[in-house]
Amino acid sequence: MDYVVAMLLMGEEEEEEEERNMNKERQNNLNLIRRRLRDTQNPFDIPDSSFLKLYRLPKVATQQLIEELINFMPVPKRTTAIPQNLQIFATLYFLASGSYQRKVGQDFLSCMSQTSISVFIHATINAFNRIMGQWIKFPTSDRRKQQIKEKFFEKTGFPGVIGAIDGSHIAIFPSQTEREYLFINRKLYHSLNVMLVSSYSNEILAVNAMHGRRTHDSRVFRSSRLFHHLERQQEAGERGSWLIGDSAYPLMPFLLKPILNAPMGSPEFRYTQHITTARCAVERCIGILKGRWRCLRKERALHYQPEFAAHIVNACCVLHNIAVKWRIPPNEIYLEDIDQEAPIPCNDVNENDAEQIRRNIVRWYFE
Repeated sequence: MDYVVAMLLMGEEEEEEEERNMNKERQNNLNLIRRRLRDTQNPFDIPDSSFLKLYRLPKVATQQLIEELINFMPVPKRTTAIPQNLQIFATLYFLASGSYQRKVGQDFLSCMSQTSISVFIHATINAFNRIMGQWIKFPTSDRRKQQIKEKFFEKTGFPGVIGAIDGSHIAIFPSQTEREYLFINRKLYHSLNVMLVSSYSNEILAVNAMHGRRTHDSRVFRSSRLFHHLERQQEAGERGSWLIGDSAYPLMPFLLKPILNAPMGSPEFRYTQHITTARCAVERCIGILKGRWRCLRKERALHYQPEFAAHIVNACCVLHNIAVKWRIPPNEIYLEDIDQEAPIPCNDVNENDAEQIRRNIVRWYFE
């Protein structure tokens, strides 16, 4: 009897070994097919219109971007490794489409496994964050500030504006950490609260994506490097340059906001009309950003830890500015529900100075 059992067990082990070998052979064949498909397909060979639809950038801009990113990506160690340029293409398609990694890998121009796609997305996104400082720059020179101010004044009639600021929800998959509650917003889904500052021409001038949606817009701003930069500039004596935001932000010498309940037809009412028009620039910028890079939309949700999700947001902002530089028309503007936060009490010692600055602007420009 023991002999019979032993023979049966041996037979089962042989069958399992044979099945493992067959699975391994099938996987090797699949990898070979993928490699042959990748070798015979070159994204740069597809028509310009299809290329732009897939990757959201023209070919020349994409080639320059690849050359820039490769310097910060791991060097392939095997001759059969997937080339870095295809890793970048797969990541661009993932960001543009908002598709899951497996679907991106099944695309005929990618032909990669889900595991490979995951590795390459992380490597490429990290490279994007290394070049972020070259593409997202808040104006520091007098010439650049003046250019932005003139554009805002020309289009909206509001003086001295060096950027419009707002916060935006970026949906993420629920984080399995003790910090999960920090990312549940008032509409009861998980999200980042991303601070964005834009010019009137849709260029992103600053971004802070490191906070959960439970963090108030004003606190996100106060924790940013931009806030400390503007504070230092104010202390150094700079005057006549302002961010503009909605009522959720505190009134500061370098940040102006509307006057609530201003009487119809009054100078305060005209001031509020103009500042609201000017502030629409950042709402338009966010709509273009999410229209082009669909992974940032609420219905897609980033299935990553909050820290890496923030890096993805940064990468999309870099790509947005590249598209702005190349004057790529927005394929669509994504409209999301307006979720204006209530202001929080502020005991800023400069609040009286800020109020005086606002009164002067009302008197000088809108009376």
